[in-house]
Amino acid sequence: MDFLVRKFEDRDAARVSEIMYESFKTVFKEMWEKEEKGNGDYWKEHAHAESPTSIITSYVAEQADGTVIGFLNIEANLQRKLGILHSIGVDPNIFAKGVGKAMVAEAEKLWKKHRMRKVYTCTSHINQRAFAFYKSLGFEQEGLLKSHFFDGIDEIQLGKFYKYDD
Repeated sequence: MDFLVRKFEDRDAARVSEIMYESFKTVFKEMWEKEEKGNGDYWKEHAHAESPTSIITSYVAEQADGTVIGFLNIEANLQRKLGILHSIGVDPNIFAKGVGKAMVAEAEKLWKKHRMRKVYTCTSHINQRAFAFYKSLGFEQEGLLKSHFFDGIDEIQLGKFYKYDD
């Protein structure tokens, strides 16, 4: 499958909202249907931000025809040297085609450039596909947040440490 990973642009906002809704609905089913799909305004406002202590940025995966098929929102806390993978989503029709890995590889360039010592994320305990995805990228389980976002759905905390030779 041919696609490229690039920085999020405002024109991507509505499609990213759609992918987020559909990919999370795949896991949470009826619980997620109570959530609003949104029109993309959230992403326009929160996709990128920079301060002396933090960089927040977002990426999309785009097919050759211009169709956005995935998104990733990350942070680099420059003060704590902590990378955060806030959210990732891939069009459910395109799972397991390397899109998520390619977007995380792009994020790792930023995290390593700013010498993050650790990257943190979490996933719901019912999302075994995401858990396996993070494990394949070198993340390790660090903790559990009971009934965190939804009653009865625990969040698995995952971390990955980086080492530098110099």
